Amino acid sequence: MRKSISCPNLELMRYGIREIVDVTQQLQALDPSLQVMGENIGDPVAKGWDVPDFIREILAGLIRSDARQVFAYTHSRGRIETRKWVVDYARRFSPSARLDYEQVVFVNGLGAGISIIYRMLAPGVRVLQPHPGYPTHISSERFHAGLESIGYRLDPGRQWQPDLDHLEFQVKRNPDVAGILLINPNNPTGAVYTEDVLEAVLRIAERYRLMVISDEVYFRMVFNQAHYVQITELAKARVPLLVMRGVSKDVPWPGARCGWLEFHNADRDLEFQAYFESIKKSVMLEVCSTSLPQTALPLIYDHPEFERWLSRYCADLETNSNAIYAILSRTKGIHVIPIQGAFYMTILFDEGILNNRQTLPIANPKSAEFIRRIVAGSNILLDKRFAYYLLAATGICVVPATDFESPRPGFRVTMLERDPGRRDRTYQRLAEAIAHYLASG
Repeated sequence: MRKSISCPNLELMRYGIREIVDVTQQLQALDPSLQVMGENIGDPVAKGWDVPDFIREILAGLIRSDARQVFAYTHSRGRIETRKWVVDYARRFSPSARLDYEQVVFVNGLGAGISIIYRMLAPGVRVLQPHPGYPTHISSERFHAGLESIGYRLDPGRQWQPDLDHLEFQVKRNPDVAGILLINPNNPTGAVYTEDVLEAVLRIAERYRLMVISDEVYFRMVFNQAHYVQITELAKARVPLLVMRGVSKDVPWPGARCGWLEFHNADRDLEFQAYFESIKKSVMLEVCSTSLPQTALPLIYDHPEFERWLSRYCADLETNSNAIYAILSRTKGIHVIPIQGAFYMTILFDEGILNNRQTLPIANPKSAEFIRRIVAGSNILLDKRFAYYLLAATGICVVPATDFESPRPGFRVTMLERDPGRRDRTYQRLAEAIAHYLASG
């Protein structure tokens, strides 16, 4: 072609959660007998969690009713009745929330919302990311900036709470930072942030005149005696605040692709107001987000069965997380932290324990050669090397922690296995594989 048409920033768009799927598919082509266990992505439905009958009945009833509600376009920023419900819903948790339905925007899943919030930033503007953090946020932000992510550490010694000194240091050091991202409960660590931590983050945002972006898609999924604090109740009118929520995990209905953005205190800062207006214009180009889940959303969350379903769901996740913690915490060479929310756990390897000589026996010769080839060279990260050997040798799929920008090598697992026997067998096998791998080199 007479012009180069590929984006020069493409190498900054990395998403390890899906990239390991490509390796899995190639291994299964080489060895059709390979049975893949564990989970690399948080899809409760794919792992056998039932969609409750009351949700099925709501959806069936909507489809049989007035077709204009669910088959036609909605308002470009979201169904007006549902946006008004979002305002009411936000005030149930935070009575002081300063929000109007015109400050709520629906998007096709929070993945689309993430893309929009970074795409509409002014050139050169940065948003500070948690490390480890969710790759879609990290990848979208650095792709927009054309530079590697700027992150603040989450502290594994304090149940993955943000390292506030490091966060403020990064704000001071990087004058292009205009916002701080919180993911609470956190993916990939399963942490739930304390009120003291959230208050400290707000004080930093006030001091340096920053906006706060709070991704709260897992906020209903809290357990192990953790208490979820609404940042909207702490923020009041102090800082520009963008809250992100959606239907994908707690219902469960990830295929709905329905999320929303709440712009709190939009009228308190002219720059934040202009940013909000730019996002509204961007959303209009997509005509509207999906109609059926927008219509169903209030009916689902207000249904008397929902809280009972959520209570059982969180109890099962708590049981799973504690069983997995009990197995892995007995394994030498790794650091495991109990989780308090969402359905993810990040396990770290002890400092200096990994090297590029360690291996696991791979029964299939073609698979063994394939793994040796893709881990060859000095640029392969050590936890990615472990994950590839683990996958080929055992069929257990984990995501390397460095794919979440973790400063230390490790891996992420999910808490979604429905069969307790299979769960225990899988994680016992994982523990044995870790011990074998670490002893091999």
